[in-house]
Amino acid sequence: MIRALALAALASAPAAAGILDGAITAQDGAGRFVHLPEAPLAVGEDIFDSPDLIGFDEAQGVALPAALALEIGAPIPAGTVVALHSVVFDGTGGRQRGWVLFDAPILGVATSPETLAATDVLSGVDTLWLGHDLRGLEREDRAWIDPGDPRRLWVDWAGSSPGDHLRVVTEAAPLM
Repeated sequence: MIRALALAALASAPAAAGILDGAITAQDGAGRFVHLPEAPLAVGEDIFDSPDLIGFDEAQGVALPAALALEIGAPIPAGTVVALHSVVFDGTGGRQRGWVLFDAPILGVATSPETLAATDVLSGVDTLWLGHDLRGLEREDRAWIDPGDPRRLWVDWAGSSPGDHLRVVTEAAPLM
């Protein structure tokens, strides 16, 4: 039911919300920010195996069929039109700190395996999440919305196999 509602919302939304930029500000090793032009076929278990901070856009213009509670941010009411994005660090070990900037304010962030799995149906992509029970953040990892710019997500995490993954929910992009 939720998948059918999400797919119907996808078909009716002309606006696209997206990642604008990103950067690594501190890292064990040499990585860079990479914005993938489309969602990959698979994520996790060393698919990327790189020191890069990776972001990609998922669903655009999704009207939430039910309220959505995430680990970061207030609950998002049913009917809110949102966009979904993923941020990934599938490193070879070590810590990374950086940020990703979106074109619309961040409403919430999914950080646990359970919430990530529950929002997969809304993502609009058929990405295979390998090691899905280990997705999200570990106890020592952190992510937060920049208090000075609600479009910027900061991460401070350590990555190894299968890596770290967040799903970011933003407001739908403004119509151009």
